[in-house]
Amino acid sequence: MPKRAFAAVLLTTLFCFTSRAQGTLDIYFIDVGRSVGNATLLVTPTGQSMLLDAGPAYAAQRVLAVLKQAGVQQLDYLVITHFHADHYGAMTKIASEMPILHFIDHGPSVEAGKDDPWWKQRRGPWFRPNMGKEYDKNYHAYLDALPKDRHTTVHPGDTIPIAGAQVVVLCSAGKVLTSPLPGAGQPNPACAGADRRADDDAEDAQSIGVRVSLNSFHFVYLGDLTWNLATDLFCPNNLVGSADAYLITHHAQSMPKEMGDYYYGLSACPKAEVHGLRPRVAFLSLGALGHKQGTSEAMDNVHSSPGLEDIWQTEFIESGGEKQHNAPKELIANIGDNNQSPARYIKLSAHPDGSFDVTNSRTNFTRHYAARKQ
Repeated sequence: MPKRAFAAVLLTTLFCFTSRAQGTLDIYFIDVGRSVGNATLLVTPTGQSMLLDAGPAYAAQRVLAVLKQAGVQQLDYLVITHFHADHYGAMTKIASEMPILHFIDHGPSVEAGKDDPWWKQRRGPWFRPNMGKEYDKNYHAYLDALPKDRHTTVHPGDTIPIAGAQVVVLCSAGKVLTSPLPGAGQPNPACAGADRRADDDAEDAQSIGVRVSLNSFHFVYLGDLTWNLATDLFCPNNLVGSADAYLITHHAQSMPKEMGDYYYGLSACPKAEVHGLRPRVAFLSLGALGHKQGTSEAMDNVHSSPGLEDIWQTEFIESGGEKQHNAPKELIANIGDNNQSPARYIKLSAHPDGSFDVTNSRTNFTRHYAARKQ
């Protein structure tokens, strides 16, 4: 091996060892491309790893590159929040190149086996013929790759036994917690004026949501959970409590009321959710194209959340209702780099005392956040 290459490997090894020795919980928010999608990697202080969603198929190499940079040689857990291609499309490629010890999902897809009229009703302006057949092909590829002896379906209140952190399931398969987490359960003032919208009978509402904790530090991710279920989780009482870090639900999707009741109900991030969590730092996993039919309601709710200090982004938003909310560029991992070389990400390192640091891989800009006062 050339001396320069050996030195790079040694430095990477020393970096990973130092990070683990310091006892940090590391969370990598991976930039998966110009459209929507999510892949978030967690590495615990003991070195165990969990990937929350795998990203779209075209992002597989980007995700694998970040796993390698993080020193991950096998995934202890892969959690697929729900069966939409932007969240699990890259799973089969990742599984072919890296051992995955445990697979976790919400159970059977509620969209599998549906005909074109069903899809047209629920995808409206995004519908195309044979959409159901394409969906079924991708879903069955996932099922074919799934080892039956290492697969678990989770329910609200379950824990995922990863070593070095605490992970509790907040929602799954259209259900949410019915009892509060320890220390939570107080009335939520942000529920005042909360509205009910049309129920979502598709995969977004099936999303797995989790709270990941290292002592007093808490990170919350709710997948693509839609309006009514999010409201149930936080109203009238907040069953989750507060979060230091929050991956913005459903890529900050908000649908205009003019699109009709069903689409309006697909919106995410009601004020009860975001203001109930009171995150200090929020992360937006959304490509440059944004949501073309979207409004700014979700991002407005995030920005107005009490105690919010910063929003970090995987990409600079060029269009859609979110573009007016772009963060300062030092807090954005990718600004117009379509080639994605090297892979971009935002990294959070949480310390046992509740403090944490966030770093932009593009610039190495880092911001420290002191532990929240109890």
